[in-house]
Amino acid sequence: YCIPQLEEDAKKAYLHMEGGWHPLLTHPVKNSIRADRGVLLTGSNASGKSTFLKMVAVNAVLAQTIHTCAAESYHAPIFQIFSSMALRDDLLAGESYYIVETRSLKRILDAAQGSPPLLCVVDEVLRGTNTVERVAASCEVLQAIPQGNALCLAATHDGELCSLLSDCYDLYHFTETVGETEMTFDYRLRPGPATSRNAIRSEE
Repeated sequence: YCIPQLEEDAKKAYLHMEGGWHPLLTHPVKNSIRADRGVLLTGSNASGKSTFLKMVAVNAVLAQTIHTCAAESYHAPIFQIFSSMALRDDLLAGESYYIVETRSLKRILDAAQGSPPLLCVVDEVLRGTNTVERVAASCEVLQAIPQGNALCLAATHDGELCSLLSDCYDLYHFTETVGETEMTFDYRLRPGPATSRNAIRSEE
C-alpha cells in the first residue's frame, strides 16, 4: 500500500497512479495509469475493463477517506467521485434501463460543470440503446464531460468512439489470447485501441 499525495485547490483534474490493484482480489494484477485527460478503454469481453475502472474508483475513495491506497503510488487532486456502473432497471418505479442510465449520466454532466475536480468512471456508455444512436450519443456525452474540471475514465465496446474521441481522450485497451479450448487474459493495460474481439471468432 502507499500513502497518497493529495493536492488541494488543484486547477486541473488528473490522476497519476503506479502499480494500482483492487483490494478485494486475492491475486490482483497491478496496473499503472497517468491520466492528464480523459481515458477511453476498449477490449474484449472479460479482459479487465470494468475491474480496472473499479480499481481506480476504489483507490480514489480510499485515498480520500483512510489516506491509504492499494497502489505503489497515488497522486491526484481531492476529487468529487462519481460512477455510472452496474446499473439496472427498476420495475417498481417503472423505469427502464435506458432511463436509469441517462439519469446517471445527467448527474455526472451536471456535476462536471462545477469548480471542484471531478473523477468519474463510466462503464459501457449508453448500452441500453441501439448501436447507431449509442455511438452518436456516447460521443456527445463523453466530449461534454471534460469541458468542465473533470477527469473521465470510460469503457466501451464501440471501437468507433476511439477515432471520434482521440482529440480529448487517451486510448488504452485490454486483450486476450484465444487458444483451441479456452481464452486466457493477462489483465494488463496497454496503450492504444483494441485490435481484437472475442464475442465471435472467425475461422481462417
